[in-house]
Amino acid sequence: MHSQSDGPQEPVPAQGFSVRDYARTASGSHRAEMDLSAFAESPLRADTLRALRYVASVESGTMGHLRNVLVTATHKDARVTAFLGTWAFEKFWIADALQHVIDAHPDVALPTPKQRSRVAAFFGEIQERVRPITGSIRANRVGEDMIAVHMTLGTIDEWMTQAALTRIVELDPNPALATVVEKLLAVQARQLEFFEAQSRDRLAAAEHTRVVVAQQIKAAQWPIGADAEAKSETDFFYSYLFASKPGIAAGIDAKISTLPGQEGLPLISRAVASHGGSAA
Repeated sequence: MHSQSDGPQEPVPAQGFSVRDYARTASGSHRAEMDLSAFAESPLRADTLRALRYVASVESGTMGHLRNVLVTATHKDARVTAFLGTWAFEKFWIADALQHVIDAHPDVALPTPKQRSRVAAFFGEIQERVRPITGSIRANRVGEDMIAVHMTLGTIDEWMTQAALTRIVELDPNPALATVVEKLLAVQARQLEFFEAQSRDRLAAAEHTRVVVAQQIKAAQWPIGADAEAKSETDFFYSYLFASKPGIAAGIDAKISTLPGQEGLPLISRAVASHGGSAA
């Protein structure tokens, strides 16, 4: 239902989503409602914890992504900006919940992600400092179509994260883990509601927007934040969760194809293949 805080009464993207209500009922820390005692008797497997660590890491990197988003035309849309602030808050606590599960397994040894060399780390830091500036310049050339780009990126990333968490539970059907993941998926479902409605509405509005979005999402790395992770961990993420079950990547690609002007883009299948797996 539309509220005054959500903007004018004329048609707007995702008009049926109340950003005010979303911010008012945002999900914070999940720790108080998490019972981790069951893991003492039925611990999670090392591969499960490694996958959870990866998801937690990319979820906790949301603030870096948000910083890059808000130096573009997206910051001019007050409604989108208000949503993104609450979204980042919820993502922080999703990552915290996953880390809490990992911390309940102090005796499980996980592989240490391969660190970059000092030279690579130096140039990586420079790139990290320059990226918001160069990204802003490129995005400003795109203009307001960047809002549609960011909403579509968010939609696809939410589809990926939900698929990843669901697959983690399938591979390690621990009841305590299933309870935690179920709660987190409910939080993500509300986030996806806004992203997807925004993406569909904006893509349906103009052919030029559809072309720009297709160009941008084809060049993106998945999941969002993967470029900050060790390659060994991203390779594991894809091989363990996606390549191990043919059809997951294709299913996400099929969802992408339902977005106006984004038909036939094998984005996730291609990402699986590029990380040494097969999504066939």
